[in-house]
Amino acid sequence: MSVNIGIGIITCDRPEFFAKCVASVPDGVGRVVVVNDGTPYDDGVYPSTVDEVIQHPANRSVGVAKNDALRYLLARGCDYLFLVEDDTEILRPDVFEAYIRAAEISGLWHLNFGPGSPFNRIQARSGFDLHNRGEMTTHTPPNPRLVVSYADDVRIALYQHAVGMFSFFGRRILEQVGLHDEAYRNAWEHVDLTYRIIKAGLHPPFWYFADLWDSSRYLGEVAGAIEQSVIARDRTAWLANVEAGREHYRAVHGHYPNQVRDATRDELFGALRGLQGTYGSAGRRVAAPTAAGGAS
Repeated sequence: MSVNIGIGIITCDRPEFFAKCVASVPDGVGRVVVVNDGTPYDDGVYPSTVDEVIQHPANRSVGVAKNDALRYLLARGCDYLFLVEDDTEILRPDVFEAYIRAAEISGLWHLNFGPGSPFNRIQARSGFDLHNRGEMTTHTPPNPRLVVSYADDVRIALYQHAVGMFSFFGRRILEQVGLHDEAYRNAWEHVDLTYRIIKAGLHPPFWYFADLWDSSRYLGEVAGAIEQSVIARDRTAWLANVEAGREHYRAVHGHYPNQVRDATRDELFGALRGLQGTYGSAGRRVAAPTAAGGAS
């Protein structure tokens, strides 16, 4: 086991989803902690590859659950931290190494699985609308805004929307910026944390959320995840959480999430080169971007 890699799996009232997710984690890749934010599962659901189970006595929200996982892994010396929601399925066992290698070369030490959102995939209907999410699919090709090339055949896809389904953090980023704001309840907590990382100068500008360009070859979504979402099961309550989260976001940052100015291309590439030069492998520079798309 690599003691430097920590994997936190977040689950709530979906034992079938969790079973598929945890079974897809390759044995021996790192330290694994599960945070169950819902009804306790039978002991037999947890395989021997899980090092620790943190069971919440009552539902506390996904942000609290993710923070519990991160605190556990940080306390045990993990330098490369991954948060995995229970509707994620790992398709290739080298996914963790691929994310770490991309971070080492690019200097981007916070990456999110962009194709985990249907809004980052090609859809028959375009535009961001929370009310039509259930009519969209996560099985069409990814649709990044840009794909940026680095040396050693490392490419980074930049997506328009931030997704918290599978997230990677270098230890330094969390030590500098902190963890999720637990005032959010099942909405916006991952967007807020990524935005704080952006404002700290440790990620490309807002609206350019970084991921591996071919991450959909490494990761997938368990079938039925949108239809069986625990968070969105009570749609009225979920939309109320979304609106409450937007208001908290505005109180913290001075504007709503969708009111961040889009960066110019020069600003974007200036940020990418700065991040690579400061936090990436020495002497490896950002090359010209390829055409958007083609990241499936």
